[in-house]
Amino acid sequence: MYEELTTSMSTERAGEKLSLALYELILIDIQFTTQTCIYVGGTICLVLGLGNAISTQVRCISLLTLPAFCGRVGRGVLKAIVIAYVLAGPIQSIGINGQEVVRTFACSTTLTYNLTKARFDLIFRPFAEAVLNMKADTDEVKNSVHSIKNIVLPLAEEIEGEEEMRKIREENEYVDQTQGDSSREKEIKEKYKEGEREPEEIRYEKMYKRKMESKCEDIISRGTENCRRMFGEAYDRCYKKVSWAAAWLLCWPMKLTFVCNIVEAMGGSKPCDASRILEPGFGEGYAYLKRSSVSLSEEFRGARIQYEVHRTAERLDVQQAVDSTQAVIEEFQSKKVILDTVLMIVKQLLACIFVRIIFRAQEYHDKYLSDIQFDNMYVTHYFRQIDARRHKAEQHTILPLKKVERAILVDPCSVLPAKQERKKLFHQSLKLILEMVTATTVILLDHLLYEALDIIRRHGHIEYTQEGSHDLTLKVKGTGIIATLVRSILGGLNIRKRIKNIWSNEACLPQPTMMESYYFYKIYGTYFCIWLLLLAEAYTQRLQRVICAYFYPKREKRRVLFLYNETLKRRRELFKYMRAQVKHTVRERSLEHVPKSVATNQEGKVTTLWNQQVETDRTIPNNTRDIIIRDNEEQTCMLIHAAIPGNRNVIKKEDKNILQYKDLITEIQCMWNVKTKVTPAIITATGTVSKSFRKYLNSIPGKHEVKLGTAHILREVLM
Repeated sequence: MYEELTTSMSTERAGEKLSLALYELILIDIQFTTQTCIYVGGTICLVLGLGNAISTQVRCISLLTLPAFCGRVGRGVLKAIVIAYVLAGPIQSIGINGQEVVRTFACSTTLTYNLTKARFDLIFRPFAEAVLNMKADTDEVKNSVHSIKNIVLPLAEEIEGEEEMRKIREENEYVDQTQGDSSREKEIKEKYKEGEREPEEIRYEKMYKRKMESKCEDIISRGTENCRRMFGEAYDRCYKKVSWAAAWLLCWPMKLTFVCNIVEAMGGSKPCDASRILEPGFGEGYAYLKRSSVSLSEEFRGARIQYEVHRTAERLDVQQAVDSTQAVIEEFQSKKVILDTVLMIVKQLLACIFVRIIFRAQEYHDKYLSDIQFDNMYVTHYFRQIDARRHKAEQHTILPLKKVERAILVDPCSVLPAKQERKKLFHQSLKLILEMVTATTVILLDHLLYEALDIIRRHGHIEYTQEGSHDLTLKVKGTGIIATLVRSILGGLNIRKRIKNIWSNEACLPQPTMMESYYFYKIYGTYFCIWLLLLAEAYTQRLQRVICAYFYPKREKRRVLFLYNETLKRRRELFKYMRAQVKHTVRERSLEHVPKSVATNQEGKVTTLWNQQVETDRTIPNNTRDIIIRDNEEQTCMLIHAAIPGNRNVIKKEDKNILQYKDLITEIQCMWNVKTKVTPAIITATGTVSKSFRKYLNSIPGKHEVKLGTAHILREVLM
């Protein structure tokens, strides 16, 4: 119980470490939120920890994820992670720098617009403002003329108005009647009686003098009336204060109202004589003023400033510089938002590809238990034990494997990968290089864009000094009202404008962002890990069977036994097929070939001896060879020995043949002065050949003829 608990705790810790490694290596670099990373990492830790603690299947699958990660699925996951790094690194950097390009374009357009606008304002704006202000100046002149009319109207009312004079004349008539005097209004009217053909100036002057005298008389009349009223009020107060007898004695002076006419009696009619006050020529000045007011009003009534602004025809789909800049920025921002959203979704989907490793491990686990032929191709230790027991029992064995079988079965303890594994490594490495070229191209494009923007930033700074002047002076001579009015109208055309601005494109220079070196190391480091996985794939994939065999030993024994029986069955079927093919060939007499004792090729360079003894100066044992091939041009000689031993020790037989013909080789080298070697052609009765058999066979010149001769010798031996 204690051991099981200890095993569960250790496997739980192993599962937690595996989940933490998965989180640190994969999930943390994908742009999930912190909360999502915590939830996902915690869930993985919990599931793997509990699963490894209570389930053998989970422990087996957890360990199978390691070789699965080193296989094709793992490489696919790493390639997906590389894509995520490329999206988060150079692609994101290209997007940021592209946004900087758009900002630079927009800023430069705005700067150009501001420079042009400043030049336009200096040259044309003063004229436009002056012309537009003329309308206001004209209105001001009209207001001035209207103000003159307003000034003339009170004067005209004072001189020509009759409404006020009617009341004054009535008061004067009333006073004269009350006092019993003669009518002063009649006297004034008679005094300033107007003739029928009198000039307008004299008529205005008489009219104003009559009004002045009437007003003066009205003032005197009011004084007299007030005097009488005051005497009457004083008499009434006095009469009320004393008795009637005393009132007659004391209040009678209040009845002396004749004293109220003493001013008029003393002054006569001279105090109100307007001729002494009004200067000569008054009427003429008033008439001229009135005519001037009317003429000014008539002349300025229809006066207006007319101007025409020539406008070019509006063009469709034409925008101002500011609008174009804003439109470009908004369009780029909208596209960038879409791109960022797509990249975020793609990166999060790529982050889920690591689940394929778990599915791959689960798939291998299930097939290992359900399909006995699945990944059943390894010559294990138990496989060798079975073969050794059969050899000891003198039954048919499998080891050593045939060439065809070596292409199917794999020795898990072999150090060097097989030929097919090397070929696969080459093709996968070439494919990986092409994928690296794609990622490198994206990185170079990002770096090229950064370098271009950085060069512009370092060498593109320019300062503009915009300086200019615009002077225009119009002088209007004169001091009269017309000169003043004209001066006010044309005063807006007096222009004196200066401009001196210093502009800089520093704000418009691009500020590029370089991709972090972190992504560079991540991308190429991941590619290097993929290549290491390719290099170690031949070894790591063997671990899957080892892991499953550790957890399911009985299942492994059944699989090995099935593999051995199937291989033995294929071996028997192969021998049957080969025997049938040989019989068929013999029946067709295609193997009947009787070579000549001595044969020379057409060029005379190669001489072949069949079953001939070499003539030597001394007796040499084993002097007869099956085939002797002498190359006169290359100065070489090859001794070929064909044999079919009954035992399986092919290598020992080959070494024996090479050693026993050592004396013959030395004698031939001395006599013929050629380089001589022995080539054994040994095939056991069971069809076993050595690993060097193909090398020996390929080194024989005149291969087709020699094969036929060798077949003739073997046929004679077998028959």
